[in-house]
Amino acid sequence: MRLSLLLSVAFLAFFLNANAQKNKSLQFKIAFYNTENSFDTIDDPNKADEDFLPNAKVAWTKNRYEAKLKHISRALVAIDSINLPAAIGLAEVENIGVLNDLVTKTNLQKGNYQAILEEGSDPRGIDVALIFRKDILKYIGHHAFPSAQSFKTRAVLYVQLADAKKDTFHLFVNHWKSRTGGATETEHQRIENATTLKHLTDSLLARNPKANIVIMGDFNDEPNNKSLAEVLGALKPEKNIAPSSLYNLMYERFLNGEGTLYYKDWDLFDQFVVSGNLLGKKPGKGAVVLSPYAFIFKPDWLLYKSKSGEMVPNRTASSKDYFGGYSDHLPVYIIIQN
Repeated sequence: MRLSLLLSVAFLAFFLNANAQKNKSLQFKIAFYNTENSFDTIDDPNKADEDFLPNAKVAWTKNRYEAKLKHISRALVAIDSINLPAAIGLAEVENIGVLNDLVTKTNLQKGNYQAILEEGSDPRGIDVALIFRKDILKYIGHHAFPSAQSFKTRAVLYVQLADAKKDTFHLFVNHWKSRTGGATETEHQRIENATTLKHLTDSLLARNPKANIVIMGDFNDEPNNKSLAEVLGALKPEKNIAPSSLYNLMYERFLNGEGTLYYKDWDLFDQFVVSGNLLGKKPGKGAVVLSPYAFIFKPDWLLYKSKSGEMVPNRTASSKDYFGGYSDHLPVYIIIQN
């Protein structure tokens, strides 16, 4: 009789605990950071990495490489030092070796991140990447898609992950064609990048109109430019949210004059775009972005005072000088609750 009672109590405790875990609110951050030329010190004959070698004009030494990794780590950890971001998209990473050094030889190691990077066709060899915490998100699969056919550039990295409540997330990490040569002159290339991404998201939404899509990256365009607003169709979040439409979570900040990098003025190139299914739901009804806009991480120590007196991102180096800073971009992030 006593054994039967003990077993009943144990089963009830297990059931209540399992039910509590099922109903427990889950919250995590997804971040993106253009790390500005995260190169190793080794010459790769297949890449134009000559500016980031020990014998370069601005010497890229072992000490400077290690300092770069520590700086990137510090910026990302500081977004949430208690609960590190669950997933982080990255741009301008040379190779998987650099990415592995970042997650194993810096303060990011406490996050036990899994690293994903697939080589694209960018002539300089800079790639997009993603790291995620294995204790929060489960890996389902990933694929790198060429983001353009008419020119060599970074791939679109697609990663499929699931949270503890078994909601699936489709993450796309991007780094579109830069404006080098002129914004107007290079616009058609970013439109090609946008067209590629649009095909990928349309394909997902055709199979599942309620897919949880998270698009992040350095788009080298503002939220109202043709590539994002018209071709990709990333809308400004309004009251009437359609689950299968795409919404730019940086639109409001752009309209307020905020930015993530500074060249003569602030530009907002680093953005998050999500499918409508991640917006407008009440907590407890599935995964939802807690705020209708993304956040720009902008502590004073990521900035320096320029000659004009403006506080701008403190970059690592130029073609002429070593500054020892972090990046010419600021990190951005969103908060997911389920």
